Amino acid sequence: MQRSNNNRHFVLIVLRVLSVAVSVFFAVNATAKTGEFPLIADGRDLQEELAVVKLNDIIDSIKQQEKIIEMKLQSLARAKTDQEKNKIQDDLSRLADAIHEQESSFELIMTAGLELSNDDTGVSQRFDWKKDLLEIVQPILGELRQLTEKKRKLDFLQKKIDFYNKQIGNINEVLAHISGINKYGLEKSALLEFERIEKKWQDQLQDNNHLLEVAQLQLDEMVKSQSAKEISLGEHIAQFASGRGATLFMAIAAFIAVYFSMLLLLKLLGWVSRQQDDEKRTYYQRIITLFYHFLMGVLAVAAVFYVLNVRNDQALIGITVLLLVSIIWLLKSSIPSFVNELRMLLNTGSVREGECIVYNGIPMRVESLNYYSKLVNPMLPGLELRLTLGELANYISRPYSADQPWFPCRIGDFVKLSDDTFGMVKCITLENIVISAADGLMPRTYSIADFLAANPKNYSQGFTVFSEFGVDYRHQMLATTVIPEILCAGIRQGLLQQPFGSALTDLNVHFAKANVSSLDYQIIAGFDGSAARDYFAIRRALQRYAVEVCNQQQWTIPFTQIVVHQGNNQRIEETSP
Repeated sequence: MQRSNNNRHFVLIVLRVLSVAVSVFFAVNATAKTGEFPLIADGRDLQEELAVVKLNDIIDSIKQQEKIIEMKLQSLARAKTDQEKNKIQDDLSRLADAIHEQESSFELIMTAGLELSNDDTGVSQRFDWKKDLLEIVQPILGELRQLTEKKRKLDFLQKKIDFYNKQIGNINEVLAHISGINKYGLEKSALLEFERIEKKWQDQLQDNNHLLEVAQLQLDEMVKSQSAKEISLGEHIAQFASGRGATLFMAIAAFIAVYFSMLLLLKLLGWVSRQQDDEKRTYYQRIITLFYHFLMGVLAVAAVFYVLNVRNDQALIGITVLLLVSIIWLLKSSIPSFVNELRMLLNTGSVREGECIVYNGIPMRVESLNYYSKLVNPMLPGLELRLTLGELANYISRPYSADQPWFPCRIGDFVKLSDDTFGMVKCITLENIVISAADGLMPRTYSIADFLAANPKNYSQGFTVFSEFGVDYRHQMLATTVIPEILCAGIRQGLLQQPFGSALTDLNVHFAKANVSSLDYQIIAGFDGSAARDYFAIRRALQRYAVEVCNQQQWTIPFTQIVVHQGNNQRIEETSP
């Protein structure tokens, strides 16, 4: 009886499809005579007619399953063993699930896959921070769920279609195997069981074909509904620009406006205070400044929340809250370093404003303490350094005196190192120093540590040149009185005629010692730093003018004499120039 009902149901479906096809055929012929072909509209009408047929099929299927449930319930009442009852209850549960799925499919076809969300706006009087956090995150998750909802539904329907196709393929294989079995040799009871199992698999084939058609129709309806709602990329951009994009822009603009306007006001107040008083900031002034910076950040963030609240964008509010909570959570391990930096900002830490530290061998004065502290070297105006409070916390500052040397030299000075290297300081950085000849040629680079280890002498701050000169022993009577005075006067007269003569500050000639073959004198000439460039010329000039004085006074300049004693007590003297 059930098989005859199925056959009759199948005939009705075929007749409906044929009627739709005939109507379409006559509609096409009618429009062909008038020269119009609304093929798209007719295809849409055909799809709607097929949807109506499928809805009727779903109702018929539900009715059949309800009849089967009634039969199962009767069988359950007659069942005697627990095994039979459990089997019938499993069948009833499966049938109930199938009916529920059919009813859901009926509604989804009618609504094109659209569903209403549950109302979860109930207010809880009890405080629960976990629930409150979920309420903050809920708008974000709702936005993500809404963005992916259609795609997830389409994927779900496609998986159902694939599943039913696979099921149908397996059922066809089973039926093909069953049809190959010779059932004529079976006994009556075995034949009845054989036919029952065969009918069971045929019913499963029919159910899976029906469910496949329903799922395919649901997929087609959802695709058609989404295609009708599709908008272009330009419309998407326009919607974002007029909606959430405008909200983001206004929130960022509010943050920047509040923060930088308050920062500008702080800079203006600082400039006014520096004009009135050049003293250092007091402890209380630093506390007020620190609190003002904190207030800047709070008000700027409050401005962002105000804009988001006015625009009523709960998703962006949730994202902002999560961002702030994440930042605070990540920075919690840095609280000890923050406390140390806070002490430094209040000028009560290991480094204090107005004192000096030694950075890479160079003394640096702490000009100002801030998030980026400024360090300078008074002797090197172009040498400045910015350090964060975290880096500055590794140093310990100390007070400095007014006559403290900040560096041995500055750019343009002439220095002499312990290895007798003499040259002009061409460049100074925090890492290296470059020394070259007076004309900038032959530069030589030293690291700061190597330069300081070479004990540089700065000739640009004044210097003294020592030179030795000797006369013959025949002028021994004049050696300690007349000769030093005449040499000093003659050399001074000659030096004053040179370009560097104006830099001469002192000149002395002293009797040094009675040497083996000469009476030696030491010439000591002092110059200020402006003559440092002519250091080598000065050394040559001292010898030259000493020789000229000897020529003028007809003093003999001795040669070096070597005395060799032979075994017979004879002495041979050699004189070498």
